[in-house]
Amino acid sequence: MSDVFLLISDHPEDPSFLAEVGAINGSVVQTIPDPQAAVEYLAKQDCKAIFLDVNSPEKVQAFEAAAQQKFGIFGEQLSAAKFHFMSDRSLDENRDLIRSPLFGNFFQRPTHDHEECGKFYGRYLKASFDQSRDDLERFLGKQGGVQTVRLDHSDQKQEAAEAVRQYLIQGRVPPRISNIVANAVDEILMNAIFDAPSDEFGRPLYTLTERSQSRALKDKEIAEMKIGFDGFYIGVTVTDQWGSLDRTRLLNHVSINYRDNDYTVKQGQAGAGLGLATIFQGGASLIYRCDAKQKTQVTLLYRAFDNYRSFKNQFHFFQAKFYG
Repeated sequence: MSDVFLLISDHPEDPSFLAEVGAINGSVVQTIPDPQAAVEYLAKQDCKAIFLDVNSPEKVQAFEAAAQQKFGIFGEQLSAAKFHFMSDRSLDENRDLIRSPLFGNFFQRPTHDHEECGKFYGRYLKASFDQSRDDLERFLGKQGGVQTVRLDHSDQKQEAAEAVRQYLIQGRVPPRISNIVANAVDEILMNAIFDAPSDEFGRPLYTLTERSQSRALKDKEIAEMKIGFDGFYIGVTVTDQWGSLDRTRLLNHVSINYRDNDYTVKQGQAGAGLGLATIFQGGASLIYRCDAKQKTQVTLLYRAFDNYRSFKNQFHFFQAKFYG
């Protein structure tokens, strides 16, 4: 029997988008707009993915209340990894969503190229279902070769980011876009090198350390970066060996509205979160996987448009999975 994707929405564009996602995965899409009826369906049918329209807070709350009453707070049917929140608004305009126990995946509905966006999300979803593999190649097309870099010194952070910039420029990605991707890579590498290391109690080791500090990275501090480009999509994965990522902090950071004049970062404040918000709101798809006390893996995905406006406004998504 085919896997089932459940669509809880009455938005007119969602069925056609999900049809593309389902086709990539060989899955049947079942549409049930009513939250209570959807919960009853989940009680009878195991669904591999659940797509929930979050435009209406009242409907989201109605679904959560009915689902928790039916399955309990920790019911297997309510795994956050299964839920995909869909909205007409961006995540920074939907910050209340991060408090939901069902929050695991989020995307703002595409405004154009629905078929292509559906295929892209379908390919990502198919790749994410295989938890035993972490290959960046799964997110890229058949032409996507992947290179791996091992970082054993903090000074290599800037060198790696510059190498990414030059790699993309050689691939005929516009310089402005190449710079944006390189800056994002620099931010993610900084998190792996300075924010991830922690002691046996999970306390950060370098909270008060200047990010310009030069030091050798030994043993668990060694980080890895992979980069690939298939001519259409750019992918970068950074992996640390700590698995110390805090879910609440991550969600707060990535959903910050950095355009809000009331939000300011104190000079020299480490890990303020503005970098992640800027990366995500600047067009990147961000995929986080944290295996507690083992590793944290961050993947950046971009469509390599030939102009900045399309690049910045591209369809993108956020995912956070935590294990252990």
